Amino acid sequence: MRDKESESKIRLIYKSWLEICAVVFNLLFTLLYLNEISWAFAAGILGPILLLLLSLRERLYAEPVLQVVYIASAVVGWINVQQGWSPVELGIAAHCLLWIASVAIAFLWGWALRRYTAANFPMMDALVATWGMAATWLMMYQIHACWLYLLAVNALSFFIYLRRRLYVAACMFVLYFILSIDGYFQMNWFEI
Repeated sequence: MRDKESESKIRLIYKSWLEICAVVFNLLFTLLYLNEISWAFAAGILGPILLLLLSLRERLYAEPVLQVVYIASAVVGWINVQQGWSPVELGIAAHCLLWIASVAIAFLWGWALRRYTAANFPMMDALVATWGMAATWLMMYQIHACWLYLLAVNALSFFIYLRRRLYVAACMFVLYFILSIDGYFQMNWFEI
């Protein structure tokens, strides 16, 4: 009986440290990105790797796909900023198309997760993942509207992680929400 109890404690400690390290690296990415420091992308690789492991443990099956996209995006972003930070504009029609496509993909993905897996929050998880992917690619090409997508992603992620009792990660999404407001309105609250 003591072995099971010890094993349970070890798993809880592992989960806690994994969650804390994931939060630190992901927040570091956003903080450095807001300040246009290219080392942001190193943290943008490590943080998603840790969140990928955590999401798999918590049966959030769309989330690991999002984390893989984050890792790939961080690599692309790092390459893009080597020639300087130069924002790009995207028209309203393109944003509307992106939003409609992402909602449609999320609906199909959520349906598949609900039908074929034991995923927690399949529809919301799929929506967060698709909007997160869209936001991340916009971010890697310095398209300012990425922050609007991230506001929605962070609000929904807060709810999901809170419901899974991942309180440190839920707090991270509150901070991300605030950072997204800062990023969109360019308030420079987090200038280094």
